[in-house]
Amino acid sequence: MREVASDVRRWFNEGHAVALAQVTKTWGSSPRVPGSVMAVTDDGRLAGSVSGGCIEGAVAQVAMECAGSRLSSLEKFHASTRRAQEVGLSCGGNIEVFVGDLPRALFALEEALIRADAAYTRMTAVEAVFPGDCIDDPSQDDAAIREGGMNALGTMAIAADADVLAAAIASLPPAVAAEVALARRAGVAVAAVGETDSLLDVAGAVAARPVSEDAGHVIEDGVDWFFARVRPAPQLVCIGGVHIAMRLAEIAHVMGFRTVVVDPRRVFATGERFPGVDELVHAWPQEAFAEDGPVRLTANTAVCALTHDPKIDVPALQAALASPAFYIGSLGRSTTQLSRYRQLAQEGCSDEDIARIYGPIGLDLRGREPAEIALSVMAEICAVRHGSPYELSTMLETARGLEGGEAA
Repeated sequence: MREVASDVRRWFNEGHAVALAQVTKTWGSSPRVPGSVMAVTDDGRLAGSVSGGCIEGAVAQVAMECAGSRLSSLEKFHASTRRAQEVGLSCGGNIEVFVGDLPRALFALEEALIRADAAYTRMTAVEAVFPGDCIDDPSQDDAAIREGGMNALGTMAIAADADVLAAAIASLPPAVAAEVALARRAGVAVAAVGETDSLLDVAGAVAARPVSEDAGHVIEDGVDWFFARVRPAPQLVCIGGVHIAMRLAEIAHVMGFRTVVVDPRRVFATGERFPGVDELVHAWPQEAFAEDGPVRLTANTAVCALTHDPKIDVPALQAALASPAFYIGSLGRSTTQLSRYRQLAQEGCSDEDIARIYGPIGLDLRGREPAEIALSVMAEICAVRHGSPYELSTMLETARGLEGGEAA
């Protein structure tokens, strides 16, 4: 939802109805993962996508019927069927997309949760399930428009921490907040437009699923519920307001990262140089990352030391190693990595710790311009974040390789 929120807000403000299409299942080589969304207005404007472009037209036609109505539809596109071939599904995969009207009040709540950078789950009733049904069977190719209603397919709800949900509802305009109901029970909370108590069992079943599961299905009272977990935006922290950081922050912003630039040198970290960055911090890294400092390094954070100045980079790397940051990168050629390694070792960092640092930073794309280096860095961050099998250079390996050469 994060990628389409600004468009959806504008459309609602213009007085349009909006439908939300959600990828609920995929098999084989499908272009987008379950949980991917596309918003469609009643007059046919689109934001987001549910495929690489091959089924968007067919889904949009259904979405225009659903927008502002009580209609919903589970659209099934399986590569071997005539329908998939007609719309151009050429990747060989199978995709199911649920399309339904998006209540404005529920969108306002979800947008408030996104602004608060909160974790939440969107739950949608997508299909009636009868005894003996296999919901993972892609052999059927039916798309049925269904009438919505109280226990109906198309019911959509938001599940999250009870206090977080209550605060998000309280932040809405009174008229909008009045449309959203909140129910809680034993650590499970759910909000919806309409009846909520019956959704608590669904929310409990979703909460019981592994936290690593970004999207999936639960069956409650004969209904297949699709859920998509929305997590806080990943964070990129650039140490040093240098030229590469300017381009890196731009790329990271496009990829949905919250961006922070830390530099004690005010002449580098300026709003003019970084007009789109989320936060500029004029402090030494060890101060910025301290327990009472302005920047929190979480398991959702990537840290890039970019200044080439050991007075700034080394304390930054040391502080990052004391955090759960999923990525730590160090700019500089191999000899720079050896120098940083020795300095960190003198500060008491173990080889096991230093092995977490990627250096020289970035995939070896052979580019030398700041934007090209920034692209290589962001590619490496993406590879680490998603567990790619690429062989990446670490500071420890680089330093050991040079030390071995010196010994020889």
